[in-house]
Amino acid sequence: MTSEQQLLTPGPTTIPQRILRAMELPRLHHRSEEFKKEFREATDGLRWLLGWDSDPLMLACSGSGAMEASLLNTTKPGDEIVTVSAGVFGQRWKAIGERLGLIVHEMKIPWGDVVTKEKMAEFLSSRSNIRAVCMQHCETSTTALHPLHEVLPIIRQQAPSALTIVDGISSCVTTPLPGDSTVIDIYIAGSQKAFMLPPGLSMVALSQTAWKRVEQTPKRSLYFDFELARESLKTDQTPWTPATTLVVGLNEAIRIFKEDGLEHIYKRHSNLSALARKVLTQLGLRLVVAEHPSPSVTGFYPPSGMSADNLRKVIFEQHGIRLAGGQGLFKKEIIRIGHMGLVEINDLVAGLQAIINAIHDLGGSLPSLNLEQLAQEYR
Repeated sequence: MTSEQQLLTPGPTTIPQRILRAMELPRLHHRSEEFKKEFREATDGLRWLLGWDSDPLMLACSGSGAMEASLLNTTKPGDEIVTVSAGVFGQRWKAIGERLGLIVHEMKIPWGDVVTKEKMAEFLSSRSNIRAVCMQHCETSTTALHPLHEVLPIIRQQAPSALTIVDGISSCVTTPLPGDSTVIDIYIAGSQKAFMLPPGLSMVALSQTAWKRVEQTPKRSLYFDFELARESLKTDQTPWTPATTLVVGLNEAIRIFKEDGLEHIYKRHSNLSALARKVLTQLGLRLVVAEHPSPSVTGFYPPSGMSADNLRKVIFEQHGIRLAGGQGLFKKEIIRIGHMGLVEINDLVAGLQAIINAIHDLGGSLPSLNLEQLAQEYR
């Protein structure tokens, strides 16, 4: 990373120079043939990346907009849905559902814990009219990765008429999808995470089952009408003005993914997570999530009596490295290290060393570690 400010946050993430250069191309009119080619390339690239059997949609909005659009297009007021609430973004599903007039059955999971197939089976056993189950793959606010590869088949078995809607915004490109379109009906991704783009572009992939539900659902939105978006795809366009620059950047990002190979990218993120957890544990710092950790972000508690926000402030002011704080129940309690996208082992080592130095500066005492030696195992 060459910028003066180093981002080790779970979004927005650092943008590679080659993506920045790609987005500096002359501005393309969104109805021109040149942009249509870019748009088709991006659509095909997303199908490759997700392994999907139909063209994903691209929406000019943040991930929360795509979450709301997914429910707008597949439910009507009075419908019953289940939301898995294990952090801030699980709570967001509930807030969206209630705002849209849905009956929300909130499945509460202790923050830092994950949903399991047993918990899901029990929760669904007494609920027979569920129209959708909404959940995160990675709950960014707690740094936990839900084992959805185990949970999704249970939902299919227990509630076959319910759509499964997965927020993969902070897990996409860092770890394999937890299933394909046979168990995931709607999958959501976002530009500002491991796609290494600025915020403002969401990707939504729908199964054939989800598309049938869309066709049967009364329209409640014009801008977020998925059928209009699908119709526009036939001519490689969007119904409204798209995020043209981000689409061009997305094409460059997907070229990078193809060059590196997805398995290599997944392994790199897994190694970054493992290194962060190993170092923090050996320093005696308590992890937020000991089991089911996210490959995208790692959370920890500062030493007893030390302010998390003050520690982050010292790290930024003294070392130019920006880390993320806690949200919701964890606000002012934890620090989150983002290691997704353009983050290599050296970047993480620098961040971990900055944490050690800042704790010492604030009067804390830590065991002596050889970070370079520890990092060798993960290079």
